[in-house]
Amino acid sequence: MSLKAVLFDLGGTLTSRNIEDRLVDEGALRSLSAIIASKGYTISEGCLLEEYWRNYQIVNDLRERFSVEIPMKSWLGSLIYRLCDRNIADEVIRIAENHLVEARVNSAALLPGTEWVLETLISKYRLGVVTNTSSERVSYGVIQRLGLNRFFECVVTSAELGIRKPYPGVFHFALREMGVESEEAVFVGNSYTDDVVGSLRAGMRSCFVGEWEEVSERIYEPDAIVDTLSKVPEAVESISSSSIIDD
Repeated sequence: MSLKAVLFDLGGTLTSRNIEDRLVDEGALRSLSAIIASKGYTISEGCLLEEYWRNYQIVNDLRERFSVEIPMKSWLGSLIYRLCDRNIADEVIRIAENHLVEARVNSAALLPGTEWVLETLISKYRLGVVTNTSSERVSYGVIQRLGLNRFFECVVTSAELGIRKPYPGVFHFALREMGVESEEAVFVGNSYTDDVVGSLRAGMRSCFVGEWEEVSERIYEPDAIVDTLSKVPEAVESISSSSIIDD
């Protein structure tokens, strides 16, 4: 079957953050600390940061181990309930989530060549996104702010499905939404486990963006390996050509 669609991972493949991820969250948490204090509750900024990262690590371990998504509101809520009186927790959770979402969206930046790659591919293929995130508001916000929404007919987030890559069901859901068979699509991503393993297990073709050493001698071998995003269109054309030959 010839290729009809190219699906992408978002963060790390098409976008990055203009400052370190940890610093983005910590900036939002410092603002939250002041808000909590304004409600009459005493909690030091250092204590809030310490508890946040301890809680985040536990949640992240669960997500990675079981390929399930735990929404931001849930894991943030469990932290706030421990630190604040339940009577104000709901209000603080809402404020905290808004702060984190805004910080993550505003810190996002396009990786070099992103727009050119998408412009090149959309002339021939249908495009979509499948991304792991605890808040769909972050993914949609990033796509909107960076002007990428004009490229994608389908955006699937783990926050909405409750499951994460590399679980094949995430990819199958996106393919179903697009009306495309798995053999007719290639997935582009920078994570061997989430993107390469996940998409191949779903029956798709796979293009890995990264160093060859990261995927060499692994059980699942991507159909193409490129060291920069700008080489993706050429790699996709090569995969498409081989698909026609295989048919």
